[in-house]
Amino acid sequence: MKLNKNQQGFTLIELVIVIIILGILSVTATSKFLSLSSEAQASSLQEVAGSIASMNQIVHAKTQMIGIADKDDCSSDCNGHPNWDINIGHYFVDVSGTRLFVLKGYPLAHGGFPIIEDNYRTAMGLSDDDFLFDSISKFSIIPIKFKNKVSEIRAGTFKCHIENSDLISDHIYSALTNNC
Repeated sequence: MKLNKNQQGFTLIELVIVIIILGILSVTATSKFLSLSSEAQASSLQEVAGSIASMNQIVHAKTQMIGIADKDDCSSDCNGHPNWDINIGHYFVDVSGTRLFVLKGYPLAHGGFPIIEDNYRTAMGLSDDDFLFDSISKFSIIPIKFKNKVSEIRAGTFKCHIENSDLISDHIYSALTNNC
């Protein structure tokens, strides 16, 4: 094979410049990708919070129709009310075959019995594989990938979760997405 003396390859300087440009492009693309990932996480949490808000309104409407929206919890058998669970001590509504416990007409997410949280998870479509519940200071729904951030969430320094923002009525949730 005969080489033509007029053929030229890339010089070392040209190759280094191309490698530097590719490096800069990859750093830029990576930061954009991470930003999109953060935006996707925030959007996903906002979607879950919106879904919870919608379900809260549906459940409240159901409790109004059956006349338990404004009732305080009873003691004993609550005069045999069909939507009173004597073992748990709360009213309930049926949501797609799940007994969702309510307080003042809104879904109860946590309480003294594991079944309250389990049924809330089921009714809201929040699986154990995707979300962690924390109710030490405020009730929070935390993406499982941030389970190591619980202490920071409690301290208020990490905000990529859903939180009950109304401690009195226990039914208003918002997505906190500053650190996603």
